[in-house]
Amino acid sequence: MDQFYFPCMNRMYMQKQISIPNGIKITISRAFVPDQPYTNMFPLDEALLKGTLFPNLYVPYPIKSME
Repeated sequence: MDQFYFPCMNRMYMQKQISIPNGIKITISRAFVPDQPYTNMFPLDEALLKGTLFPNLYVPYPIKSME
């Protein structure tokens, strides 16, 4: 992703910092949610079973045996 691309409408909200007790300012987190193109979608009945409409977001948990 381009380093100058800011999907947030207001850059101020992306630059939140907090001061910790010794006076150092740190950034505690930063969220990034890429745009999802509406291509190559699951059929709706399959998407409801899998929990997502988009195949590239489908990552099922591995099934572990109960032994």
